[in-house]
Amino acid sequence: MKISSTNMIRYLSLVIGILVMALSGSLFSFASFSTDLKARFGFSSSNINLLSAIGDTSMYVGFLIVGPIYDHYGERWTMITAAILTFLGYGGMYIAYAKAWGGLGFLMVLYCLAGVASTAGYLAALAANMANFPASTSGTVSGVLLAFFGLSATLFSQIKTHLFSGRDEVADPTSSLKGTKATQTFLLFLTIITTAIYLIGAVFMVKIKKPVIKTLDSGSSSNTTVNNSDIEKRAAASAAAAAAATPTTTTVGSTPVQALSRSTTFTPSMKNGREGWNNSSTTLDKESVAPRTTHHLPGDAILESTAPALTGPNSNGGIITTTDASKTWFNPYLTSIDMKPRALLVESTFWFFVIAQVSQQGFSYINNVDSIVHAILDPLDPSTVTRAVSLTGLHVTLISIGNCLGRLASGILSDWVINRYRISRSIFFFISEILILIPLIIMGFSTKVVSLPLLVVSSCLIGATYGATGALFASMTRDFFGDTYYGTNCGMVMVLNGFNPIIANLIYGIFYDRAAKTMGPTQESQPSESHMTCLGSACYDSGFKIASLLQVVCVVAAGLLFWAHMRKGRKLMQQNNLMA
Repeated sequence: MKISSTNMIRYLSLVIGILVMALSGSLFSFASFSTDLKARFGFSSSNINLLSAIGDTSMYVGFLIVGPIYDHYGERWTMITAAILTFLGYGGMYIAYAKAWGGLGFLMVLYCLAGVASTAGYLAALAANMANFPASTSGTVSGVLLAFFGLSATLFSQIKTHLFSGRDEVADPTSSLKGTKATQTFLLFLTIITTAIYLIGAVFMVKIKKPVIKTLDSGSSSNTTVNNSDIEKRAAASAAAAAAATPTTTTVGSTPVQALSRSTTFTPSMKNGREGWNNSSTTLDKESVAPRTTHHLPGDAILESTAPALTGPNSNGGIITTTDASKTWFNPYLTSIDMKPRALLVESTFWFFVIAQVSQQGFSYINNVDSIVHAILDPLDPSTVTRAVSLTGLHVTLISIGNCLGRLASGILSDWVINRYRISRSIFFFISEILILIPLIIMGFSTKVVSLPLLVVSSCLIGATYGATGALFASMTRDFFGDTYYGTNCGMVMVLNGFNPIIANLIYGIFYDRAAKTMGPTQESQPSESHMTCLGSACYDSGFKIASLLQVVCVVAAGLLFWAHMRKGRKLMQQNNLMA
């Protein structure tokens, strides 16, 4: 079987995108070398938490910087930007660590550069590969890519533990520097490997360009985008010459249907640009599936209950495009509206999405799972210190694995449901937001310290839902707002998430420090420590009660998002039928 050059480019870009994603989450391995940073620079725990939060925040706010770069200059220059910034960020941290030069502010700037670089690599790999595949598979594509993004923390933590542990180092008695040289070498490794892979991505990861042909439709113009794969298939057929001269048509009711391509771009005149078609262009992805005659789930009934019949004064002049002239089932939730960023500000779906997307209440748990483990263990047990290290590693692994599986499952399942039943994939986002509440309630409202089995449940759910919302965000942004301004629109949706790691850590830290101060020093506290160890549920429950209340707001917004997108689907179905 001959593999087309287009498919080779498509899948090569996907493989490179996976490598880029696996490296773009390197910031999540911060905990593996934070202790050495603390020792080398004499930082306090608050300093280290602030530095970590700055890195997380820069990854979200970085969308506002790299999004327009991607939209205007494409994936190549976005990857070059990622390579330059990661070289400056991690390379600068390597030099600063080697000489113990610079303070907290300088390291914050360097780590911020590394965070923006991660965002640039993330966005270029995600956007380019999603554009190379049809919208009907965008959930699966984003799920696969982001699964490796979620696994990057485990990948780099294991590399640091096994290759750059520094356990066998002998301290230099003539040196006043603390911290291991292994961490210095690890930072150099991060600099080289990320810069190299980003440059490889800049050369070989390509977004396939689709030719545009002009057609006329009922007196108004439209741009029809034909996939390269469609062209190749037609050219390969022996009857392609005759077919190319005469477009294939069929009839649905009294409506002639012309088989042109998988994607058609319409630019109709508008009466209401806010809730229906927008003022720029709309790409309609037609699914080549058999016409449906029965309803499987409420999605079809919701859509068709208000949709007019495929008749009317405009029905004879309309053109419906499809990959198969006999299969014309229209799916409004695989219809990407290419919206300009400023048009988002008057969209109800945008604001519901922004509020619901601030769903990272799990940050309080992910960033502080080690202190939670210490708080629930018996301080009088001589094995507590060893168990705490082991349990922390276990829960970090559970979170990472749950993150990976959540991204894969949500992407694949959302594609299946949106294709088969015509239901917005935002239903999975809504379900994920509800599930996040379970561990938050467990941590915030347990009468005693949380048990180890419940802690395992919490870690698994936090990881899976955090992964699911991340993967769904990528494909939903394409579903709602299209490909043309994808990078900028991602930034607008995600910008508030940039402040959430800081807020979540701050809320948790305030209540943790208050409980520790009330308790006083414990047997686990060492004279050299600048903080006190906190024991009992009071260390964490107040912070998670607030997180639970905030998550309720996210659940409501996610429910409204699903309702609004289903409503827009009905309107799009009406517009499609009237145009036909």
